Amino acid sequence: MRKVAFALVALMLMACGLRTVDSRPEAIVDVTPEMVVGTWRNAGRDATFVFAADGSMQALHVPPEFFLDFQYALTPDFDRNRDRIDAAGSWTLPGGKPSAPALVRNTVSLTFEPGGFIQNRGGGGLEVHRQGSQTMLQFRAIVFTKCPEPCAGGSGVSPSPSR
Repeated sequence: MRKVAFALVALMLMACGLRTVDSRPEAIVDVTPEMVVGTWRNAGRDATFVFAADGSMQALHVPPEFFLDFQYALTPDFDRNRDRIDAAGSWTLPGGKPSAPALVRNTVSLTFEPGGFIQNRGGGGLEVHRQGSQTMLQFRAIVFTKCPEPCAGGSGVSPSPSR
């Protein structure tokens, strides 16, 4: 009987401990433009997004994963192992209406315009999450954090072909 009681206590303590170390980011609902405007960076991929208050967007070294779901989005001469994607376009908050479902109220919707290695207009989205006091933009496993201006490595973003 003592072994069963000990096992139950151990399981309860482990369950409590797991909750306190759970580091998964939580979704932010009701994203505002003020939260998005600025420079966001993923240092590991040397990728940067700059979101302006007027809805325009510039990107430097966009991960090619953004374009995997769009057939013929990238030019045939794009080499995933060699080339970097610079882009320009626009951004919106599709969940800006109170009637929008919670699923889209934490999304920044992106539209990339043709140019450089991008041959067709296409889009994608970034989910907005918070982990502690840190706000993040995330696409699949790629996480961008907002950086103070000027953003190291992301200054002077000017989309142009990276050939």
